[in-house]
Amino acid sequence: MDRDPRNRRGPFAGQCNHFFRHGTCKFGERCKYSHETLSSPATSSRAPAPRRNRQEERGPAEDRLREWKRLLNQNPSTSRPTYSATGTNQQVYDRFFQLALELMEGDVGASQETVKLMAQDSGLGFIKNLIDRQIPEAAANSTKTRLWQNQIQPLFHILTHPRVVDSNVLEQQIAAIYNFIQGIGGRRMRTLFDFIMNLLHAWSSLPMVKEDQDGISACALSLSVLAKMIDCNTSNIVNDHFTQIVEQFGDYIQTAFDSPNEFAKLQAQKYLQYLQRRLGVGSSLAEAGTKKKAPVARAEFVMRTDLPGRLSADGPRHDNDHADICDIGILPTREEITSIRNEYLPTTDSSLFHRPGMQGRLDREFRLLREDTVGQLRNAVGAQLAAMRDPTRKKDRGNGTNAYEDAAVVDVNFTKHQGMQLLVEFRQPAPNKTTPKRRDWWATSKRLQPGGLVCILSGSGSVLFCVVGDNTVVVQEKKGNSKADGEEANSSRKLSLADDDAFAYVYLHLVEARPNDIGQALRWFRDIGPRQQQRCLVEFPRVLLASFQHTLIALQQMSKKADVPFDDLLAPAEQGVDSGLKVVGPPQYTTKPGFSFDLSCLANDNTTLRHSPREPLDPRVLARHSPLDPTQSRALLNTLSRRLALIQGPPGTGKSFTGEKVIKVLLANKDPASLGPILCVCYTNHALDQLLVHLKRDGVKLIRIGSRSKSEELEGLNLRVVAKNAVRTRAEKSSLWEQNSSRDKFIRSIETSIQHLEASQGLTALKNYLSQFHSQHYAALFGAEEVDEEGYKKVQHHKPGQLLGQWLNSSAGSTYAPRDINVLVHANIWTMSNFERVRLYTHWQGEIRDPLITDIVREYKSYNGAKSELDKVSRDVDLRCLHESEVIGVTTTGLAKNLDLLQKLRCKVMLCEEAGEVLEAHTLTALLPSVEHAILIGDHLQLRPQIVNYELQSTSFQGTQYSLDVSLFERLIRPPYDTDPRLPFDTLETQRRMHPSISELIRSTLYPALDDGGAVTQYPEVLGMKKRLFWLHHEASEDQETHPDPATTSHTNTFEIEMTISLVQHLVRQGSYGAEDIAVITPYLAQLGRLRREMGKLFEITVGERDLEDLEALDDKSAETILQAHRPTTIKKTLLNSIRLATVDNFQGEEAKVVVISLVRSNNANKCGFLSTSNRINVLLSRAQHGMYLIGNANTCRHVQMWAKVLEILEANGNIGTQLELSCPRHPNPDFPLLVSKADDFLRVAPEGGCILQCDRRLPCGHSCINRCHHENLHNAVKCLEPCPRTKRGCKHPCRLVCGEPCKPKCDELVQTINITLACGHTVSSAPCWQTQDPTSIICKKMVKKIVPGCDHTVEVPCNVDVSDDTYRCGNMCSDPQPCGHSCRSSCWQCKERRDGQIVKTNHGICKQACGRKYTTCHHVCRRLCHGEAECPLCSEPCEVRCSHSRCGKKCHEPCAPCAEQTCASCCAHSQCTMPCAAPCDWVPCSRRCDKILSCGHQCPSLCGEVCPDVKFCQICCSEDIKSAVVDFIMMSEYREIDLNEDPCIFPDCGHFTTKRNMDGIMDMKAHYAMSAEGDPVALSNATQPFSMDEVKVCPTCRGSLRNIARYGRIVRRAMLDEATKKFVAWSQTEYARLANALLDIQVQISKAPVNQSLPKQAGSGKKKFTSGRLKQIQLIHDWQRGVRYQEALKHWQRINTFIGQVRRDEQPFQRVDDFVQHAAQHRNTQGAFAFDETRIQKKGHLQALSLSLKCDIIVISDFMQLRHLPHETQDEPKLDFSQHMKECETLAERAKMTKYPRQEAEAHMYFAQFCAFSRTLTLAENPLLDEAQTARVSSLKEQGAKHIEAAFNLARNYPGQTRGMWDEIESAEAMLNDGVFYSTVSPDEMRAVYQAMASEFSGTGHWYTCENGHPFTVGECGMPMERASCPECGAAVGGTHHMPAQGVQRADDIDDLARGIDGMGIN
Repeated sequence: MDRDPRNRRGPFAGQCNHFFRHGTCKFGERCKYSHETLSSPATSSRAPAPRRNRQEERGPAEDRLREWKRLLNQNPSTSRPTYSATGTNQQVYDRFFQLALELMEGDVGASQETVKLMAQDSGLGFIKNLIDRQIPEAAANSTKTRLWQNQIQPLFHILTHPRVVDSNVLEQQIAAIYNFIQGIGGRRMRTLFDFIMNLLHAWSSLPMVKEDQDGISACALSLSVLAKMIDCNTSNIVNDHFTQIVEQFGDYIQTAFDSPNEFAKLQAQKYLQYLQRRLGVGSSLAEAGTKKKAPVARAEFVMRTDLPGRLSADGPRHDNDHADICDIGILPTREEITSIRNEYLPTTDSSLFHRPGMQGRLDREFRLLREDTVGQLRNAVGAQLAAMRDPTRKKDRGNGTNAYEDAAVVDVNFTKHQGMQLLVEFRQPAPNKTTPKRRDWWATSKRLQPGGLVCILSGSGSVLFCVVGDNTVVVQEKKGNSKADGEEANSSRKLSLADDDAFAYVYLHLVEARPNDIGQALRWFRDIGPRQQQRCLVEFPRVLLASFQHTLIALQQMSKKADVPFDDLLAPAEQGVDSGLKVVGPPQYTTKPGFSFDLSCLANDNTTLRHSPREPLDPRVLARHSPLDPTQSRALLNTLSRRLALIQGPPGTGKSFTGEKVIKVLLANKDPASLGPILCVCYTNHALDQLLVHLKRDGVKLIRIGSRSKSEELEGLNLRVVAKNAVRTRAEKSSLWEQNSSRDKFIRSIETSIQHLEASQGLTALKNYLSQFHSQHYAALFGAEEVDEEGYKKVQHHKPGQLLGQWLNSSAGSTYAPRDINVLVHANIWTMSNFERVRLYTHWQGEIRDPLITDIVREYKSYNGAKSELDKVSRDVDLRCLHESEVIGVTTTGLAKNLDLLQKLRCKVMLCEEAGEVLEAHTLTALLPSVEHAILIGDHLQLRPQIVNYELQSTSFQGTQYSLDVSLFERLIRPPYDTDPRLPFDTLETQRRMHPSISELIRSTLYPALDDGGAVTQYPEVLGMKKRLFWLHHEASEDQETHPDPATTSHTNTFEIEMTISLVQHLVRQGSYGAEDIAVITPYLAQLGRLRREMGKLFEITVGERDLEDLEALDDKSAETILQAHRPTTIKKTLLNSIRLATVDNFQGEEAKVVVISLVRSNNANKCGFLSTSNRINVLLSRAQHGMYLIGNANTCRHVQMWAKVLEILEANGNIGTQLELSCPRHPNPDFPLLVSKADDFLRVAPEGGCILQCDRRLPCGHSCINRCHHENLHNAVKCLEPCPRTKRGCKHPCRLVCGEPCKPKCDELVQTINITLACGHTVSSAPCWQTQDPTSIICKKMVKKIVPGCDHTVEVPCNVDVSDDTYRCGNMCSDPQPCGHSCRSSCWQCKERRDGQIVKTNHGICKQACGRKYTTCHHVCRRLCHGEAECPLCSEPCEVRCSHSRCGKKCHEPCAPCAEQTCASCCAHSQCTMPCAAPCDWVPCSRRCDKILSCGHQCPSLCGEVCPDVKFCQICCSEDIKSAVVDFIMMSEYREIDLNEDPCIFPDCGHFTTKRNMDGIMDMKAHYAMSAEGDPVALSNATQPFSMDEVKVCPTCRGSLRNIARYGRIVRRAMLDEATKKFVAWSQTEYARLANALLDIQVQISKAPVNQSLPKQAGSGKKKFTSGRLKQIQLIHDWQRGVRYQEALKHWQRINTFIGQVRRDEQPFQRVDDFVQHAAQHRNTQGAFAFDETRIQKKGHLQALSLSLKCDIIVISDFMQLRHLPHETQDEPKLDFSQHMKECETLAERAKMTKYPRQEAEAHMYFAQFCAFSRTLTLAENPLLDEAQTARVSSLKEQGAKHIEAAFNLARNYPGQTRGMWDEIESAEAMLNDGVFYSTVSPDEMRAVYQAMASEFSGTGHWYTCENGHPFTVGECGMPMERASCPECGAAVGGTHHMPAQGVQRADDIDDLARGIDGMGIN
């Protein structure tokens, strides 16, 4: 192949022919020829796109740059071909400019390199060729079109591209290109733009007309280039070519006035105006000639601005982006929050506003203020939304918000004044805290305070802004229901933030009650659909809605009318360069003929002074005759002469004083000028209060608007108070009544609709809707009512909604795609898939809900209208009150809030204090339409307005273009541009605050004309200090430097904290400074907080405020007066309360005698933070009067210009150093200077505020002071510790106190050996000395007995006490009986009120005694506080069952384990029991006297076989009391009369004793033994059946225990068995209920647990695996699911299994004792017998446990059956076998049937059917195509299940009471069997109620009975059932009437003995 380029013919020289034709080349990059393509847009679409090679795919930008460079190097212009000669050159030029434009959008480096190369000769050659060759040769329109589209337009886009314009790097290159295009003398520029003008004139015939109808876009683009070009060279503004070109474009724009492209037209006009202004400056320069050169307009490039709304080239940014601010919502919308485009923010350049004049100014202030306030909300909500959508994203903790998860609107109600109120529930943010700690956390965190701004945010981005309602409380109110808005709360219980462990509740009101917001709130209240979106509540604790909302709304209202005064001065429509001040004319009211101001009110010498703008008064004259200084006089006169007056008041110059005098003059001339009330506006409430208090004290009649005043003087002058006391007219009253009625009517309608909305998701609402609109669906789900032939309706046996639940939770199993809702509303509901059913059900709910919401929204609109009218009527009185006032005071926020009211005022004068601190937006809202005279007083060199967004501040690099923090006051004095108006102002120049040495710091830096006036030169030195002004320099680093904390943005400095506190302590100890005299200032809040905490811990001794005033008054008196005794009172105060502490920003306008400043910042980077601006430095240095001390690192501040000058002044005067010198007022010339450089130095050189020398002054007592040198305050506080030298009066006893303590007025020495007879007749032998001097003062203390009248109690009281007085409190116990049965144990005086010796009122209060009721299961009593008729809890005392071997260790209510020992302790020498210890004894007790000898030597008085009693019971040796004890209650014989040999005594543990025969009779021995003629037992009787005892006796004296008496062991053992049986019955029921409830909790937990679908396969866990049995099936399901879903169920299964073992037959008391007896018979050949009835074995507990175990399996398996349909990435489904389960169900059914327990029998049948359903479903799933055997098995399972279901239904019908709650369960089981619906319709709450009722059947109270089937039960206290009833277990009749049992029912005496709690026999 010939590869010589000379023999090739490609599209252009050097291009690869093969690549040109086929788009590819086999040589690839190795090819010598170019593979570049040059095609115009016209041809590129037809040419085949070449396939990129791999190198091209790696770096397309790199390839484009390489291609562009090749074109640059192949510039065809060097060969000078004609443009028409060949198409190849056209392609090269076109491609050159097009490719360059493409590079602008790619890599930044590539774009910059492109521009740099274009500015070189080769690149400029293409531009030269375009303008100098191609344009002149272009004649045809097609050629002109191609040049514009392919070369000129791309070039212009390059030159105006943001990357090019904003780049500092390309500034020179761009200037070079623009200058080259302009050419010498502008000739090349003229050629280019003449070509464009010709093109525009022929535009209608060109093909571009389709895209740009009038060519206005091309015109705007051309003008943007021209605007940049004119600024590239200063001489361009006098270039005629520019003038001519601009005129031509101006003419063209006029002809294109009707262009539909409004955006391009506005852009073209903007650039044109800019060019005209620039050229206008040039023409004025040319005309001026030799005149002084005027300042030029700002020479900056004006780029195309992305305007707002539809004016934007890319269209609106979001749905809240509008060109008109009146259309913008105050709070951000959903689209605004998620928008990625920047908001449109107007700059300071008014020429760029998209609206002219005042509307443009209002637009700017609105948008910037909204960005500063609402912008932070938008960004914070956007960050929270991103975190919700991406949980892995790290939340921004620095956005100042609090987020609360799982928010839900749970209730909606309506209040009269605030409208709709939402109750929002969210997850408790402090869930792990105890209730008290959680309440404290909420209270101290100050979260969700009423009035706070919040929003509810959903995961979809929907947002609802609200404010926290006043009903929100931390803790529920204990007493009564709270009231809101004067109405009772809707619910009896107000939910709170802290009371609930899991959730917190807050009440919210909508910020903007717009229809969309109301609808959104109501839709969230009644969510529909299967999936509810995640929502959270976001709180903005730092945002106060009222601080900006009303101002923004006011700006919108002003923009609508544009009726703002002084618009020609504030925002002139036409601007021009003016080197001088704007001429400000006089107020309109001063132009009346003959009007002049009478200034006589200012004269202090009764001189008549008048002033008018036409005949002004000389300021010097005013200064001579008034308290004003010359500059104040000049400012006042100029203020009266200018309609917009500005007064600058440097610190201490009296600008507030001047303002008050201006007001005084205006009020003096109010009537002639018809001024109306004067409006005084301040930014802060504090400044407003100060101004109004001064005016009030001058007698001005004023009203304050707003409720945040802290001044008590102004409380009665608040508009709300004044209007409340005003009288309304009859018309006003009538209108109020009408509007109130109208509003209330709408409220009632809304409340009704809300109630309907609450019920909209109920079954009734659905039935009504379906019956009305979808009758076929109604019939299918709820059944059409069938009527028989006689007209009777047939009864439906299924529960309401049962079919609906089954329908929703089942599916037809179809596989087709879901159908549209329009099809579903007419389809058969039973043929729908589950998805379709849910979709249709959701549609029904929406159709019910949405019309209700529409109605509420419509009614809410009517309510708002009525409320608005009511407010208007109510404000008429307000307006009338305001008109009658002379001055109206209001803050800027309050003014915006009440703008509608204030705009109706005839207010002509507005005065704004501290105008330099007020945002321009706030000042503009104060310019009411009626204002003719505006007075702004402030200082732009002090603090600027405070804003939040640093990027909008004038001090930031980005914020300079916005300068939101520049006030209107500053803008008018120092306009940002020469074209902006600059107004004249007056500066006050005489300061009366600072000592000259302090004022010099601001005089030399900011106020060169500032003079010192008044007495500032006479200020005294600062006490305790050597110098009044000093900078203590240190280099201790700030805390952030040594311990960085990224979580905080504030700063602290520990060294300065310690040094500041020590210095302040030293100053306070001087004793001459009060709390208002010393101020500590710091720029940082963190430093302020630490200073506040530390100073709050320290105490200092100071002079009281009144004494301090007295001391100051003493300074003015003569020396003789000063010498008079004056000892001021010293008081103890915290250091914090002894000074003022504030930040710099909060101390403007304040002053103090001594100021201590902590600068904080000290770092290696020399960053001084806040104090880098002169405004704050100015405020900081101008607060002190007498002295100022700065503590800081001078090196950190030195680089700031103002600080450098200040340091220079301080260094020149020696007022800076590393050591601060103190001074001792009492020793002014110490041997060594008192120097301190750190906090500890104060303790070393001036420990008490003086010096280190000893105090040399005498104490008031005459002794010497032992302390160090200190001030008089501390000296007066010294306590002298010397012995007191003073003597007592009337005696010679010495004072025993120290000298520093005051002597006691009376001598209290005790005088002995006296004998004084008192008036009562008693004598005293000793008394204090002072009483012996006056015996009548002795009070008799002798104790005597007296009877209290009324209660008649006898009390022992001192003789002097008068018990008949009504004030006497009787301390005896009340003892009155109470309704609960107790006697009152309170003191008598607490219960009874006496008057005149009579009881007039009795109130015993709540009984607080222990209950005291005896348990029926033991001998204990209830120890709980009295609980009235409520049941006693189970006995929790330790069990006292014991024997000779051991004792029970359980609690009393738990069943005891019988003693397993084989031997019984009942024995004697003549007989012995052979039974085991736990069995009833089989011996015949011995009746002989014991033959043992007591320790006294006499025979034992007890029986043989009993334990010998104590020796004190010896009949011979015992005491007389014991001998006289009655031991035979029949014969009433005493112990001494008994013959113990014939009738020995029985001695129980209680200490009482009685004879054998007497006790045998009490114990009814004949019922248990055969008795001899003498009455002794001789053989066992046949009465061995259990529960045969009627009553078991106890000690006849004290009812004590007889457990230790072996003689009665047979009776005792029988009772112990009875007791254990009853405890077993009661315990098993309680334990069953506990396990059953726990199983319900596990069921709920499983249903809510997330589904684990994709966990990886786990390795062996090491846990036990079950290879067979029921548990194996559960284990297989657990392993299949892999996770913790069934982990708790498996644990509970083991607990139930343990319970099964505890209640089986072998563990029951009777069975265990029988086993012991059988064992003894086999191993010891005992002959004793233990017979009992089989019915005494309790089988219910075992049956319940078996049933509960099966239910646990069913819960797990049912959940598995629902989950198995979901996709899983785990192993295959387990093979489950339920045969063992079904066998156990059959066994359970048989046992329950035998023992007559129908509930357990029905449960067994139901469980069997469920297991059949499980097996059947799994078989069908495993084998879709069943063989014959499998088909038969499936059919058999269904038949068996149906059989058992029928059996369960029969039992439920026959035993409804015993099977309560089971009917729904059986129906659910039937649905499982028939439809495969594995979903229970029985709620856990219903089952809990059943279990609770079952557990309460054996509560241990009342009397015990057994039914005819042997089931035990209890009845009431009386002992027999009163009404007909049935056995709770089997339904057998157990109740008769009139306390008689039914036939077959016997009283369970054995259990009844338990019911009396062994109370009847003393067993413990």
